[in-house]
Amino acid sequence: MGIKLEWDYKNRTLDTHIPGFTQRALHKYQHPAPKRPQHAPAKAAPIQYGAKVQTTTHDTSPRVSAEKIKHIQDVVGTFAWYSRACDPTMAATLSSIASRQTKATTDLNAEVLHFLDYCHTHPNAGVRFVASDMLLALHSDASYLSEPNSKSRAAGHFFLGKLNDESFNNGAILTLSKIIKHVMSSASEAETAALFYNCKAAAPLRVTLMEMGHPQGRTLVTTDNSAAQGLIKKTMIPKAAKSYDMRFNFLKCREAQKQFDIVWRAGRNNRADYHTKKHPIKHYVHKRHDYVVDMPLPKQ
Repeated sequence: MGIKLEWDYKNRTLDTHIPGFTQRALHKYQHPAPKRPQHAPAKAAPIQYGAKVQTTTHDTSPRVSAEKIKHIQDVVGTFAWYSRACDPTMAATLSSIASRQTKATTDLNAEVLHFLDYCHTHPNAGVRFVASDMLLALHSDASYLSEPNSKSRAAGHFFLGKLNDESFNNGAILTLSKIIKHVMSSASEAETAALFYNCKAAAPLRVTLMEMGHPQGRTLVTTDNSAAQGLIKKTMIPKAAKSYDMRFNFLKCREAQKQFDIVWRAGRNNRADYHTKKHPIKHYVHKRHDYVVDMPLPKQ
């Protein structure tokens, strides 16, 4: 598959990366290097000062040609695999572009060019795995009405952690970043939907780890929304939540079976937040090292 494994037995780490993949893709698309380094995979959503609700913008720019649409689809398909393999920092941007690629506009094409500039700036990312107790853990987060057509985004950061050590950070074995299919009625419902998507994805991972010989207790699931946690753990009265999607009761079922332990932690410590929205450049630069390491470029 082209994924290179670099073991460091002394420090008990494993780096995985795909040397030369980004350079070959950029050469294929004939995309030149940017004049200035681009450290953000997407432009940050503009802040509407004075507004109580930060609304999303509506793309009214002209449609592009069918040939350009195929080019955008090619870029998304190429880097979607690369993102899953060794660069989760691209996940949210690629998901956002993919959701609009069939009706691509000039503004979306500009977003793709911006993304390719980011690929030029960080051409060889890798994921670093650290020796752990092989206990599945995940962080869950959502951004409410952050996508066009009143849609919200769910995200999850899945990693293998240590027993009784919540601060332990490890490379992601799975990064989830997807648009929630239905329109959510509140931020807490969006957070509950994110928990639903993430726990549903975690269920087969738990089985896989157990079949590999790594017993799993209650998988630690971290959320930064106390209402979503309270509704699932039944510490809150679900009055307004009666209109929630009935599928979310899956969480109560799995909680009762002691498969998951859903806990609240402050948003600044939630590692899934990175994959929910378009952040300012400073945030991308500050948080990048929590998810990937920049590997040296292969010698020509």
